[in-house]
Amino acid sequence: MKRVISLIVSVFGLVSVIIIGVRRDIFSDYSDRVFYGLIIAFLTLFITTIMIIINFQRQQKIKSLENRLTAWSSLSYHVKQIGDEAFNELEIGIILYDKNNMQVKWSNPFANKIFNKNLENLALSQLHDELLTLVTDDLDSLTVSILDRKYDAKSHKNNQVIYLFDVTAREEIRQKYKNRSTALGILYLDNVEEALQGFDIYERSNIRGEYLGVITDWINEHDGYLKLYMEDRMVIAMHYEELQKVIGNKFDILNKIREISTKHHVRVSASIGIASWDVSFEELGALAQNAIELAEKRGGDQAVVNIQNEKIAYFGGKSNASEKSSRVQVRVQSQTFRELIENSKNVVIMGHKQSDIDAFGAMIGIFRMCRASDIPARIVYDPTEIDQTVSKILPLVEVESKDLFESLTAPNEIIRLMDEETLLVVVDTQSPNIVSNAEVLRQSKKLAVIDHHRHGDVTFEGIFMYVEPYASSSVELIAEMMEFYQRDIDLRPIEASIMYGGIIVDTNEFTYRTGMRTFGAAAYLKEHEASSIRVKEWLRLDLSRTLLLNELLKDVIVLKSGFAAVIDTSGEIRDRVLLAQVSSKILEVDGIQAGFTVALVGDGLVGISARSYDSVNVQIIMEEMGGGGHLNSAATQIKHQTVQTVFEDLKQILLRDDEGGEKMKVILTEDVKGKGKKDDVIEVANGYGQFLLSNNKAIVASDDNVKELERQHKELIEREKQHLALMTKLKQEIESKSVNVFINIGADGKLFGSVTTKQIVEAYEEQTGIRLDKKKVELTSEINSVGIYTATVTLHKDVKAQFEINVLEK
Repeated sequence: MKRVISLIVSVFGLVSVIIIGVRRDIFSDYSDRVFYGLIIAFLTLFITTIMIIINFQRQQKIKSLENRLTAWSSLSYHVKQIGDEAFNELEIGIILYDKNNMQVKWSNPFANKIFNKNLENLALSQLHDELLTLVTDDLDSLTVSILDRKYDAKSHKNNQVIYLFDVTAREEIRQKYKNRSTALGILYLDNVEEALQGFDIYERSNIRGEYLGVITDWINEHDGYLKLYMEDRMVIAMHYEELQKVIGNKFDILNKIREISTKHHVRVSASIGIASWDVSFEELGALAQNAIELAEKRGGDQAVVNIQNEKIAYFGGKSNASEKSSRVQVRVQSQTFRELIENSKNVVIMGHKQSDIDAFGAMIGIFRMCRASDIPARIVYDPTEIDQTVSKILPLVEVESKDLFESLTAPNEIIRLMDEETLLVVVDTQSPNIVSNAEVLRQSKKLAVIDHHRHGDVTFEGIFMYVEPYASSSVELIAEMMEFYQRDIDLRPIEASIMYGGIIVDTNEFTYRTGMRTFGAAAYLKEHEASSIRVKEWLRLDLSRTLLLNELLKDVIVLKSGFAAVIDTSGEIRDRVLLAQVSSKILEVDGIQAGFTVALVGDGLVGISARSYDSVNVQIIMEEMGGGGHLNSAATQIKHQTVQTVFEDLKQILLRDDEGGEKMKVILTEDVKGKGKKDDVIEVANGYGQFLLSNNKAIVASDDNVKELERQHKELIEREKQHLALMTKLKQEIESKSVNVFINIGADGKLFGSVTTKQIVEAYEEQTGIRLDKKKVELTSEINSVGIYTATVTLHKDVKAQFEINVLEK
């Protein structure tokens, strides 16, 4: 710009000089003409120079712009080429979808290859349920299994695109690491001392030997470790991969122990607690101890498995807990409980929601113990949280036991009376989810628990815990404690009758979980004038309920041999007691071992009541659906699902391991415990097959899928052959070379330390250019002096190479 201004000024000056010269007639004189001529020439030269410079710079700028335009064009071409390569050639699956109908609008060739078909216009749900979940839920990425490979799926919701990255190698390495991780366990032989006390020394020794023999064989079968630390207790260890095989076999060691017990007519079973976590051994040991304690609390004869990032799993539990003939523990527990009561300012007693006659009877027993110790006691009472039988009894209690009736107190008043010196006693439950009032539980500082149910996943711990799954009912435990309470207990006839009713209901009139001590507790209550006739009257059904019961039972469905269910799709809300009564009635049908009733029990809440004989553990079935209970009686409640959906889920669980009925063939897309490995073609029951398909654990073994599987197997075999040939060639090259390793020798001729595989592979790579994996290099002996040594490197499961190491002094 400055040059342009200078040019304009120069031109203006030249013109001015010429005009002035002409007007003044200065060009007439020769000397003037020469002077002004020189000025004009200089200005003309100056103007010309500036014009040349301006023109040159303009040409340079044009040329620069042309070069930049050319570069941009080339870059745009390469960017487009790279984009095309990313879309079409790189191993990244790209799927564009329409968020309105969740269908694929476009997919690149690699995405089509992943699914082995053209994806355009297909619904995401047809490709993979988890892809639909990825784009509809608040997720950015997840790992999915597609056919025989693993992919990281990443979603960019704003652009409506899904990227798929093959991470099969990473997941295989992760799985290999997991397979080699440690599973630490503890095994108890339950009740062995008491069960064998009637045998002589020789017989006891032989029977113990049989138990230890099958346990040792079982551990050796899974390449594990076994160490006894007491005669009936032992530590076990195995790899996670072997633990999965044990789980696949459903801990068949429990059956073998049970078979020995049956042969010798003794009540001995095994309890196992196993933990597999990536933590320190100290923490792993604590987790294993917690697992075995949980197995014991649940009644024994079962295995509890705690695997990292997985829900605690239970196996076995096919027999009721062994009843303890000794009552020493009862006496100790009773005295401990009495001291706890007498060291408290007051006592609050609470049961579970919809308290039945067993829970109410248990609360009465605790109330009478408190009164015997002259400690004020209140029972948490909410008229909406008691069942019909208890509601029927309460008017009689008001007349025949006024102090008991007056102790029934609303939860808000209870909370007002509680402080740090208040003892809260929870009976007939260990679950914080079903106590009759959660706020009362939260306010308690001193907690005691007395229960006969098996321990579940969700529980609470108190300063006093008396939990015995062998007992028929909570009333049985408390009636025994009352006998050893060492205080005069004033138990009224109506109160004894209510407690007796609790035993009647929980044992189904002495049918389930009834032992010698159950009859002992009943006899104690009979001594206090418990009336069987009154109990029978309280438990009678009115006409309308009887008709409803029969109406539901006429639609009973036999799901498979020995299993039947009633599903109530009327939409009416039923009480839980009715569901239990229907399930119990189902068991009265000849040939039925387990009965289930599914119905609405609240607004948006579906309940299942399950009853069985000893051959079926309904507790494990209900636990899988989020509930719990006993071996013979269990239940669950499920929110935000329909009755039909819950029933279908129950049916899938029951049919999952059924071998009867129609069969179907499927190809497993992942390892399935007890069924097979990934890519296995297996034949299963139709119901179980549908379960595998719906959970993306298998695909239908159609002709096309089988052919594709065979093609992949052939490719795998070919790759294996190529890899084997390559490793064989590498072996020859490795064995044709040796490596020199130089070390420092001390004054006494000894080596400072020893030569490691890390030093060897580094020296080998430096001298030969071949990189070896130090983890696959093994030494025939420790290198601690100069000399010639031999190393072995594993290249393939069938190929090992050896090379010489010359250890020399520096």
